[in-house]
Amino acid sequence: MSTIPCATQQLLDLGFSEEQTTKIHSLNPRKGDVQQKLSCVRELLLLGMDNEKTLRMLEASPEIFKVSSKQIRDRVDNLRKLGLGEGTLQVSLSRCPSILTMPSTRILAAAQCLKQRCQFSTQQVLKILHISPETLTQDPDYIEEVFQYVYFRMGGTHKDILTSGLFLTSLDEIKVRHQFLERLGRFLPPNKRGECPTSNPKIKDIVNLSENNFLSSVACSSPEEFHTFQKIVAREEAEAREEDNGETSGLDTDDEGEDSVQEESDSDDEDTNRNIPDKPINK
Repeated sequence: MSTIPCATQQLLDLGFSEEQTTKIHSLNPRKGDVQQKLSCVRELLLLGMDNEKTLRMLEASPEIFKVSSKQIRDRVDNLRKLGLGEGTLQVSLSRCPSILTMPSTRILAAAQCLKQRCQFSTQQVLKILHISPETLTQDPDYIEEVFQYVYFRMGGTHKDILTSGLFLTSLDEIKVRHQFLERLGRFLPPNKRGECPTSNPKIKDIVNLSENNFLSSVACSSPEEFHTFQKIVAREEAEAREEDNGETSGLDTDDEGEDSVQEESDSDDEDTNRNIPDKPINK
C-alpha cells in the first residue's frame, strides 16, 4: 500500500484542509521521505504555529523538510537562549523560517557580531531578532560592514539602525542611495563628533522606502537621473577594480621577502587603525 494516502490522512487528522495537504505534498517533491515531511510539520505545530502559518513557512522555505526533528528542536532552543520567548519566537520564525535551516553556530555568530562588534545591547539585539530576524542569516563580516558604513559614513545611531530595518537592505543599495543624496546636496556628512545636521533625511527613509518613494519624497529626483547615477557608480567601481588589478600585476615579485615584511607591518597598522573609531559608539 502506498504511503501517500496514509500521509494525507495524517495531515488531515492534524487539521489541514485537503487543499493545504495537497500543497504540502507538492513542496520539495524530490525529497521522497514522506515521514520526514510529517515530522517537520508536527514540529512546527508543536511550536505553536497554526496550520496556515505552518504552510506559509514551508512554502517560503521548503528546505526545512531536509532538517531533522532534533535539529529543529535544537535550533529553536538556541533561539530561546538568545532571548526569544513565546510569541516573539513564533513571530520571528514566521518572518524568516529559513533560520531553521541554518546551523546554530552560524546563528550564534551573527548574534555575537551584533553584540560585540556593533555594540548593540542585549535588548537591542532582541528587537532586531524580532523585527528583522533575517539578520541572523547574514555573514557576521557583512553585518559589521553594513553597520560601520551607516554608523560612521552616514552618522546613524543605534536607535536609527533599530528602526530602519537596515540589515534587510543590501549594502550596495544603501551606498548608491546615500551617495546619490550627497551629490544632490540633500545629505551632509557627519561632523567630527559624528553628528549629522537635522536636515538630513532619516536613515529609515533612505533604507526602507521603495525606489519610487525614495526618489519622489527623499531625493526629489527622477528615475532617469538615479539610473544614470547608478551607471556612473558602477563604471567608477569597475575602473577602480581595474586600476587595483593593474597595480597588483605590476608588483616586483623578485623582492617577495621584503614585500612580505612590509605587508606584515602594513597589516599591523591596518589593525590598529581599524580599532580607532571616527566617532565614539554611543547607543
